[in-house]
Amino acid sequence: MARGNARRSMADYSVASHARGVAAGDERLERYHEYVGRHRAERRVWPGAAFIVEALLLLVFLAGSLAVLMDLSADADAAGAQSTDLMGALVLASNVAEEFAADPVALQEAYAADPAADRWFSCPLDTVESGSGILRAECAFAAEPTEGGLLHRLTLTVWKERVLTDREQAADEGYIINDPEGAVFERWEEEPVYTVETARYVASAGTRPALPSADGAGAAPTEGEVSHG
Repeated sequence: MARGNARRSMADYSVASHARGVAAGDERLERYHEYVGRHRAERRVWPGAAFIVEALLLLVFLAGSLAVLMDLSADADAAGAQSTDLMGALVLASNVAEEFAADPVALQEAYAADPAADRWFSCPLDTVESGSGILRAECAFAAEPTEGGLLHRLTLTVWKERVLTDREQAADEGYIINDPEGAVFERWEEEPVYTVETARYVASAGTRPALPSADGAGAAPTEGEVSHG
């Protein structure tokens, strides 16, 4: 009886050991599945995170590119507007200079009588929208007596100015327009668009005009230094 009990005890031990081995194997298998599942979950998460990071980097790059393009576009617009203003100033100054060369006294009288006439602007005032810019010619006259007459000098400066023709708009900005056809002007910039100096000799009545010398002195009209902003 004792020997039979010993054999049963050995058998029971073998079964228990096998059960422990199976349980350990199951535990290892469960840990393996957990590891594999966690690894697969991480592999599913990281590609999404990488996509988000790439999208953010692309967004930053696009924002920087757009900022550069906007700066270039603004510079191009400014250069185009400056070129347009310079061309308009050249045309306006040329017209005024031609009138001065034809009759400097008449031009000076016309400017003194009405310095806000349409002839001193790049376009008629009634065609300009209130608050927009316009080119205006400013004239400074001087006369130098000579033996045979007068040497008339003109300093012509073309400014870009902001014009207000609407009374309500002018009142909102603190200006008063009393004249129904009047306007208020503001300098657009501190520097003029274009500046030119010219001169015209006018002989006195009964005096023979001075002939130009070999070096060009005494020639009429004479034109001085030209500069533009």
